[in-house]
Amino acid sequence: MEASGADNYPKFKAENTDVVGISANALFSQKAFVDFTKINYPLLSDREGKVMQAFGIYDTERRVAKRSYVIVDKDGVIRYLNIRPTNTGKDLVSTDELLSEVRKLNKR
Repeated sequence: MEASGADNYPKFKAENTDVVGISANALFSQKAFVDFTKINYPLLSDREGKVMQAFGIYDTERRVAKRSYVIVDKDGVIRYLNIRPTNTGKDLVSTDELLSEVRKLNKR
């Protein structure tokens, strides 16, 4: 979700969808980010990058997550994976696009 994810979280919940953020940042960094952005969804700290490696979204050389959007269905199957070229704002996927993907999945 965009940096204004707090505003969009209810839209995902209305689609019976949980939102989770994952990064290699330490817990104190995660807390600062939550406090700054006022997001309501959980952020997970994957300091070793194991979860992100499993999803193929971890830059091991730089020890950071690649900006990515992953939608996993209720059976644990990845149904949408979008890895962005950079972590800058111009490469964010819109909330509308993500909600469209969620709605497609929910129709199955």
